[in-house]
Amino acid sequence: MEYMRIKIIILSSLVFFMSYVHGESNSYIVPFELTQSGHILVTAKINGREGRFIFDTGAGINLLIKKFADKTPNLEKSEHFYTGHRSTGEELMMDIWKLNNLQIGKFSATNEICSVYDIDFPFDGLISLTPFLSTPITIDFLNKQLIIETKRSIKKRISSADYQIPIKIHNDKGISIDIATNIKLNDTLDLLVNLDSGSGFGSYKFNYRYMSNLNIDTSNVKKIERESMFKSGYYNTHYFTKVNQLSDINNNVITKQINAQFITGLIYEGIVGINWIGSIITFDLANKRLIVKK
Repeated sequence: MEYMRIKIIILSSLVFFMSYVHGESNSYIVPFELTQSGHILVTAKINGREGRFIFDTGAGINLLIKKFADKTPNLEKSEHFYTGHRSTGEELMMDIWKLNNLQIGKFSATNEICSVYDIDFPFDGLISLTPFLSTPITIDFLNKQLIIETKRSIKKRISSADYQIPIKIHNDKGISIDIATNIKLNDTLDLLVNLDSGSGFGSYKFNYRYMSNLNIDTSNVKKIERESMFKSGYYNTHYFTKVNQLSDINNNVITKQINAQFITGLIYEGIVGINWIGSIITFDLANKRLIVKK
């Protein structure tokens, strides 16, 4: 009997282990704080050092604020650098640093990279989509949870979803990851816009050129000249107006009377936040889709 009991325990452990290896275990749930502006704030560890980070689908690359990086053990500066651009065109040349480990709850990613930037920022940095290229991740605004999905849990997401939205992925040499989707403005103008959780709630920014397509008179709307935080003397003009309707390309989700900005020098057709898409959004980059629950 003792032999049989031991055998059963071993077999049970083996089944659990095989389920884990093949992605059949439960998803990982990580609570997050939702700021008043709609930013997703998570606790994470970089090389074992804990900090508070904005989860930013528009960041492109992981970023550590210098004062946090200076106290983080075993950060290794490589000989590589990356030249990126802010959405309003300013060039940013960043050194590439190597991370031993990035941990969010029970999820762990090794051999990640990041940039380090010396700027006054209320948190310790930004976590981008790069750790989740092959691992689906869900943002649950209702329960304020970041959920790292498994093969089993993603099937449940699909079966209970209200719809799916196709996305396009820009992977720049494995260093920077951005995602975009097609939308329609006023049911007439088709645009490809970046999806940026780092913009917060109610963020709808479009290139200035599309004001004429929508027959918006620039002389009758509010406008502000803003100087770049990163490049002294560099200005963009922001025009503030309402757009009657925004929808995804298949009209699954429609948002009416949005407060939009049209910006000179914006290097994208548009950048929008993500809360308009749904209350629970799964980013499945491997299959180029969002799985959405309203």
